[in-house]
Amino acid sequence: MLKRNSIFAFLVTVFILVICSAQVFAATEFISIATGSTGGTYYPVGVILAGDFQDDIGGNYKFTAQASGGSRENLEMMRNKEIKMAVAGGAPTSNAYSGIGKYEGKAIKNIRFVTALWPEAMQIVYRTKTGIKTFEDFSGRKIAVGPAGGGGSVYFPILLKQISGLSFDSFKPQFLGYSDSAQAIQNRLIDACFLGGGFPTSAVPQLYASQISVDMIEFSDEDVAKVREVAPYFAKVVIEKGTYPGQDRDLNLMGIKSTLIVEKDVSEELVYKMLEAIYTKDLDGLKQKHGALKTMSLDQALNGLTSVPLHPGAIKFYQENGVEIPDDLMGN
Repeated sequence: MLKRNSIFAFLVTVFILVICSAQVFAATEFISIATGSTGGTYYPVGVILAGDFQDDIGGNYKFTAQASGGSRENLEMMRNKEIKMAVAGGAPTSNAYSGIGKYEGKAIKNIRFVTALWPEAMQIVYRTKTGIKTFEDFSGRKIAVGPAGGGGSVYFPILLKQISGLSFDSFKPQFLGYSDSAQAIQNRLIDACFLGGGFPTSAVPQLYASQISVDMIEFSDEDVAKVREVAPYFAKVVIEKGTYPGQDRDLNLMGIKSTLIVEKDVSEELVYKMLEAIYTKDLDGLKQKHGALKTMSLDQALNGLTSVPLHPGAIKFYQENGVEIPDDLMGN
């Protein structure tokens, strides 16, 4: 009889533990931060942010990073409420919310800015033995333009048209992720590739350190001015000598700000805690984890952001920390 009672007590304990575990699991909110291809900057930074949020906020939240096709795909997933958070370029995010360019007639109104992250440099790497020097040399060649739905599909066409009058129809575009682009260059399957991102971008040192001789297309001040006529969110960006293996000179490029965005229904408290984790608890540590984050600071948190409202949790955080918020980020 004693043995039977012991078995019964054991089964009751197991049952209670199972029920409690199920309740805890059900209460956990899984939040995936959509990023970009694994060879770019979005993905590793997304991993860093997810880990930071998990360490500082944790509780009933489980943060992870999700590889994706980049900004355009992330915005569409947010439109469809398939994701709650993402890293995305400031320019396509503004265009998506405002319903201009590729988003004319199909604006995405459920997106909200949280913070600017880092300047994304328009890095276009080519094999030197191809004889490529400028965009005009792309005609008829195989050029990787990034994954379908990525930033290359948004930014690269603007650069091509304004600087040289070219479009993707002028060459053979290859829609490859950054790691695949780097591999294709090394295998001489393509002639150049778009690797836009915060620097260092992981696929770029892979190319600079390889046995294939590569270089980057640079932009003059005149080029920057031409692009800014239609896309004022672009600015000159300089990648200092030695950033990449064997890089023996400063690289004069142009770029835009990347951003952290959320779906509008994410809780105010959570967004506030995310910004608190970034700017008041862990900023120095974050800067040590990836070179792209070295430029981040609270006084630069809203630079490069336009046209999209800040999330209410972000508004609360910035107001409490003395950051002036432009009118076009306050929303209605």
